[in-house]
Amino acid sequence: MLSDTASKALLQKLAIVAMVLLFAMILHKGITDVSIIARKHSGQQFWVAMAKYFIGNLAGGKSASDL
Repeated sequence: MLSDTASKALLQKLAIVAMVLLFAMILHKGITDVSIIARKHSGQQFWVAMAKYFIGNLAGGKSASDL
């Protein structure tokens, strides 16, 4: 059996790994969405599309492919 401090340390390491994976997924989604928007809209239209995407996504409902 693991001691109390060893089990706490193990759980902390697992929590850190889980957080890193979560942040990696969020970052990957963000990069993917920005690249889709950049492919569809060029120049000044890119920033307009980014603003629409950001404002529409505050509620968590829009995908970049919807633009």
